[in-house]
Amino acid sequence: MHTLRLFLCLFLIHAISPVLHAHQVASVELEFLEIEGQARLDGEMDIAYMLPETRNVPGGPPLSRAAVMKSSAEEFARIRKETEATLRKLIRFSYAGKDVPWRVEFPDFEKSPFSLPPEAGDTALLSTRLLVAPVTGPGEMMIHWAGEQETELIVLSETGDDPRVVSTLPGGSLMLLKRSGEGVAAPVQTPVTGGWVQTGFRHVLPLGLDHMLFILGLFLLLPKWKPLMGQSLLFTLAHSITLALSVFQVVSVPSRWVEVLIAVSIAWIGIENLFTRKLGRQRLILVFCFGLLHGLGFATVLAEKLGGIPRSQLLGPLLGFNIGVELAQITVLAAAFFVLWPLRKYTRQIQTGGSIFVALAGLIWVVERLM
Repeated sequence: MHTLRLFLCLFLIHAISPVLHAHQVASVELEFLEIEGQARLDGEMDIAYMLPETRNVPGGPPLSRAAVMKSSAEEFARIRKETEATLRKLIRFSYAGKDVPWRVEFPDFEKSPFSLPPEAGDTALLSTRLLVAPVTGPGEMMIHWAGEQETELIVLSETGDDPRVVSTLPGGSLMLLKRSGEGVAAPVQTPVTGGWVQTGFRHVLPLGLDHMLFILGLFLLLPKWKPLMGQSLLFTLAHSITLALSVFQVVSVPSRWVEVLIAVSIAWIGIENLFTRKLGRQRLILVFCFGLLHGLGFATVLAEKLGGIPRSQLLGPLLGFNIGVELAQITVLAAAFFVLWPLRKYTRQIQTGGSIFVALAGLIWVVERLM
């Protein structure tokens, strides 16, 4: 019977292994400016995300800048055409509830000689400028985002006295500017967290399978709300510290080893559950230390999204992201209680079987990420 359970656990982990590395989240980042009444957004587009043959490949790598630079004139023309076509599928502008026309420019093609933006990782990026037609009268200018899956739209706004950075997932909209009845610019009211709560939540549910298993590992030791909420908050406090230190570039750890150690933390929690049923001081110290480690893992993704944003604007995204992560953790715990309640007479067996699954998942991830 124990052999059968072990086989089933291994089979399930192998079946879901293609999605176990869900920490890389795509994003499109734009800087919004208003110059002499002309609304403009500048950014650098990942060419691989813009081209139809590469943009829908799950986990597909970016194109090489060096290789793209050697392309023919015909290929450059195709890149321009496909990039504009993709952007028009993803983005729409409106003012006072009505669609507003806009056009696309590619400053790189105006350089002599032609050159793509330099990028340390040899990723092929294309400088892009979106110019929105002038508008009059009172109203709000919105940018509407229709990206696929987890792709985010991030906008850094330099208008007014208070620069801000906001984010939205597919299906969302962001306000770029607002004008009063006299046509005078009015303050744009933006939540402190700027839409980043949703980003943090989604980074755990449904994308962070390894993070979810860690939280379930905590649940399986002692499925009671009060101690679990304490552990969840302690874990969030810890990963908030290293996440902030990483984003502010105070600490830097190779992402590969961070992912390996995160897998070790999951295996450790699962194995420890098999040898104890008490929540002691040692476990709380481990939760805090592992939280520091998971914060470095979050930073791998968030630092890429916030790389071009001034440090003075990072507090809102960091606060919102961590709140979203904590809400996702509570959701995972609530779902676990919901599943356990009708099966509560089998609590001990579920704790044992679930801990074996968590431990095996962590060990398999360790091997996969080392290799």
